[in-house]
Amino acid sequence: MAAIPGMAIADDGTADDALSTFRSVAPDYVANAVAPETALSTSSDNAVATVSDEAITIKSDSGTLSLVAPQETLGVEYQPVLMDGGSALIAIVIDSPAAGDVFEFQALTSDDSRAKVLEDGSVVFTAADGTFKGGLATPWARDSKGNDIPTRFEVTEANTVRQHVDLSSVPADAYPVVADPWAGHDLVASAWVTNQGGSQYVVHAVPTSWGEFYRGIDTHYAHVAELKAKLGSLAYKVTATIDNQFICHVNYGWLGGGATYDMESWRDNIHWTLQGNPITKCNP
Repeated sequence: MAAIPGMAIADDGTADDALSTFRSVAPDYVANAVAPETALSTSSDNAVATVSDEAITIKSDSGTLSLVAPQETLGVEYQPVLMDGGSALIAIVIDSPAAGDVFEFQALTSDDSRAKVLEDGSVVFTAADGTFKGGLATPWARDSKGNDIPTRFEVTEANTVRQHVDLSSVPADAYPVVADPWAGHDLVASAWVTNQGGSQYVVHAVPTSWGEFYRGIDTHYAHVAELKAKLGSLAYKVTATIDNQFICHVNYGWLGGGATYDMESWRDNIHWTLQGNPITKCNP
């Protein structure tokens, strides 16, 4: 297995090649979140990400989640990569159809957490009582020409995560194809309140690099819970209208108006599904 960011680079340059390929093919939002190569770990308030030659590990106050890469076979390489904000991924670099189209990872947790694929294609890990333990962002795959390739996750009873990548329409000159399971825990990097005079105020939240793109409907409760935790004694400021504005930002991403989510207390309480458009930008 090749070396990884934050560790010595292999003499044969395999790690350099794999990481360079990953950066050049991955969507900008993924490539831009790669941690500096000198980093040994990345962290956020409640999570620390580390990588080894064969696995990525996210340790948080909720427990530990590890994803272990399979053995490399003909036509495929696996590259653990540290990402910003206490997250990490395993880059799948597919050099030819000989690699097959199913890539299987073992998910290891510190308790009896179970994995589930959500409607948006992401994976959530939860405890028996429903407590959020972490997850995998919605999968993506691209060929070397920048074309999106159909891909999806599957989970088994044994918490094995399989990433299916449909290579059937990839021409020979469009390899390598790159994909990744991107794991994380923390969703909100920071949150604060600014008063606007009288009883009016604005709740601000900045998502983590991973949390910005982990937005399945079934995980909205986890985003809100973390927002309140970050606000601490000001958690009561998350009223119904703040809640709906926040979920709108979480769900619709760029339609929410920018990298910082701003929720305004004086706005009408309108369900988040009706706010996600270029006009209101989640502030109806």
